[in-house]
Amino acid sequence: MNKIESSSVSKGANSQTSLAWFSLSAGKICLGQKPTSDTYARLKGLGVSHLATLQTGEEDAPVIRDGAKAAGLEWIWLPFLHPSAESPTDDVHLHQYLHELSQMLTEGASVYLHCDGSQHRCSLLFYALCHYCRVPSNSAYSALHSFGASSANGLSRGELQWAAELGHTAP
Repeated sequence: MNKIESSSVSKGANSQTSLAWFSLSAGKICLGQKPTSDTYARLKGLGVSHLATLQTGEEDAPVIRDGAKAAGLEWIWLPFLHPSAESPTDDVHLHQYLHELSQMLTEGASVYLHCDGSQHRCSLLFYALCHYCRVPSNSAYSALHSFGASSANGLSRGELQWAAELGHTAP
């Protein structure tokens, strides 16, 4: 059964205190902002075991990798360009990402999924992952809304259809 839960920890000024988790398989996943140098340890304290980066090398992915590993987090790189970008990421790569995320969640991982500040790409991949894991569309959309209105409201109907199809067609 899928559910939303929250975890929290003490914070300083202007710091994130909790994460909205969505339980999927034996693990849980959340969407968040691009981490900064002062947030990796806090993410670990909030129960994050894996940091999944949906950014290209030009978007500081190596810097994020180093920060995650230094804080004791597992790191996975899922370089993903928006499907309408000039050179969209091939579906075969996206299918592999869905499989890898699903496997981590099956093994009980707590995954923090992020892209840039817009959360557009991670919202799309989360929605595709829900479909890959056979979560019904209405439940997947509700889960997306649980991460904040901008996560769901920022996606067009066409983008949601693309993500659902991506999840359904993955081997």
